[in-house]
Amino acid sequence: MSQHLPNPARFNRASMTCALLVTTCLAPAAWAQDGDAPINPIVVEATKQSYAARLVTIGGKEPVSVLEVPNSISVITQQRIQDQNLVTMVDALAQVPGVHVTTWDGLIGQIRSRGYLLDVSYDGIPAYNSGQAQDFDLIVYEQIEVLRGPAGIFKGSGQPGGTANFVRKRGLDKAAASFGASIGTWNNYRAEMDIGGPLTADGRLRARVTGSYLNREFFTDRSHEEKVVAYGVLDYDVTERTTASAMITYQDDRGEAMSMGLANYLLAGHPLHNQFIDVPRSTNQYPDWNLNVYETIEYSGDVRHVFANDWVVRSKLTYREQNKIFTDGYPTPGIGLNPVTNRFSSYNRRTNDGTTERTGLDLYASGPLNLFGRKHTLTMGYSWELYDVASAGVNNVPYTGTPAGSGIPLEDAANVPRPDFVFNNGNQTRVDQSGFYGQGRFELIDGLIAVAGARISDFTSKSRNIAPHPSPTDFTRGAHASGEVTPYGGLVYYLRPNITLYGSYSDIFIPQTAMKWNASGGSPLNPRVGKQVEGGVKGAFFSEGLLASLAIYNTRDVNRSFADPDHPGFFLELGEVEVEGLDAEITGRPYPGVDLSIGYSLIRTRHVENSNAALVGQAFDTWEPKHSLKLFAKYTPAAPGWNRGWAAIGVQAQSTLLGGGVKDVREQEPYAVVSLHGGYAVTVNTSLSLSVNNLFDKVYYARVGGPNTYNTFGDPRNVTLSMRTRF
Repeated sequence: MSQHLPNPARFNRASMTCALLVTTCLAPAAWAQDGDAPINPIVVEATKQSYAARLVTIGGKEPVSVLEVPNSISVITQQRIQDQNLVTMVDALAQVPGVHVTTWDGLIGQIRSRGYLLDVSYDGIPAYNSGQAQDFDLIVYEQIEVLRGPAGIFKGSGQPGGTANFVRKRGLDKAAASFGASIGTWNNYRAEMDIGGPLTADGRLRARVTGSYLNREFFTDRSHEEKVVAYGVLDYDVTERTTASAMITYQDDRGEAMSMGLANYLLAGHPLHNQFIDVPRSTNQYPDWNLNVYETIEYSGDVRHVFANDWVVRSKLTYREQNKIFTDGYPTPGIGLNPVTNRFSSYNRRTNDGTTERTGLDLYASGPLNLFGRKHTLTMGYSWELYDVASAGVNNVPYTGTPAGSGIPLEDAANVPRPDFVFNNGNQTRVDQSGFYGQGRFELIDGLIAVAGARISDFTSKSRNIAPHPSPTDFTRGAHASGEVTPYGGLVYYLRPNITLYGSYSDIFIPQTAMKWNASGGSPLNPRVGKQVEGGVKGAFFSEGLLASLAIYNTRDVNRSFADPDHPGFFLELGEVEVEGLDAEITGRPYPGVDLSIGYSLIRTRHVENSNAALVGQAFDTWEPKHSLKLFAKYTPAAPGWNRGWAAIGVQAQSTLLGGGVKDVREQEPYAVVSLHGGYAVTVNTSLSLSVNNLFDKVYYARVGGPNTYNTFGDPRNVTLSMRTRF
């Protein structure tokens, strides 16, 4: 971790250059041989050129039918990514029913599901505190699998909202290449490549390299982003039953003068108090020198062996390092825009230079088990993760205008001066968690499958002050859990060969730092526990080309900290909230030439017990709309002469969103946003596509924040023209 003034030049552009050179060197090699190798057994594939994925890994470790996972699951396939020109993690997850995405600084977003942040895993390796981190672009991933609800059996600690699993691309068994380029509104330029194939005549060594370059502006004045991504993977069949893989991913992302949304009017007694400010959507209330830089590199390894009895043993290891710089000025928290003077009374200015390291390991064995004349499946494993964040910086350097105390006019925010920052604080947090897990799939009778398992987890968090903090300290232990058990159970019943009825119980734990009183001076509260009961029905229709599901759920988040009335400063494990709702989804191809994705979600939250009695019965989560509908429908004509083109429509609609606003004063009313898409195959291998987002130029707030920031307009109408060619 660097302990000096933030300097973007320190970000290693040489690494970027090397990554691109690797891409250039490997590409010709992919064409050196055209061996007839078997398909890599690691890949989990969707139905070819479809929106429906029949197999997923997120419900277990090895691929399993979506119909046999007793939880609500959605998948964004590669075909969907290409049709909608989805580029980022945020782009993709915003299409998932029951998932709500709100922007932060234009580079990352906060992702929520069922009342909580959505956690992330990579090829099944869980990542702590990952629901609002900057992530790699989609050029790295084959598909994204989302399981809604607690997933503690394979994850350990985390949020009850669910998990998104990002499945990396793998080496190709046949030589192939694709290149793409796009141009869009606000000088949005992007280029990408994806090349792979066998490197040896026998096809035992396979490679794939992908990369992209992005340079764009935004609808907000002065905002700009430049991003480079490079990814490479080698898969090698050590034997007929053993495959080893190595992957490296690099991304450099730089955002300048990024907007974090607008303030609201704030002046008690004034008619505009607490209302949205009346300005164009392009208004940017942040200085020109605001800067966000993320440089991320990740190394991953994977070894998979299949025994003669079909048991699989697999080990996965990943290490990711992300260097982050942010330097920004923004209206002081609690300070809004004075509607009389059109000024902010004060600005905060800060900078931070930090490094986040993630090391993850997952080992498991999975295979068939024959008992009582029936075939079952058993999975047993161990996972470990070390999450380490170290940073240095300076916070809250005030500015009150020139002359001092005059305030900062909204129209002059770009010129707020950048101070000469002198770092004065540093801290480090380290989270170490591990656990043993086991899950069995047991066929009890014909058509009835029981899924049961548990995880035993250890969790330790510790932190310390580091230089340049004036008083560095040793590590102090924070949240802690030992031998925490997270059970899971479910039943799946085949009503028909293509329709299943299911019910499940799952939970997850969240360690706490609040202290409860005892005679020895206090001890940490027991972990919070998110407990969910879910039931639903799933079906596969039209030769399994169309998947449909309906789920209802109830989640209780218990052991939440509750102020101890008898011992001020201490807490009791009495707080509780409830989340309940419904998710419905239809995805896939009902008829030749028609591809659909339709999802509806209903969510209700409330405080059941709270030390503030006034909150009991009130909504717990205001960041997700009660009702949301997401639709994308594509049509490809079959008639000769017309079958080279396709057209699609997208609709996203939701009910009232309060967020951090004020009910009936500053909230987003119900709205719907429509998009149109179309494409045409110029040749067999080259196609053009056009996307028009927010077709009717709806003015709405994608996020409702506080008095000083995060009242963020949704994107105005914008157009993207793309070209893709394949070989």
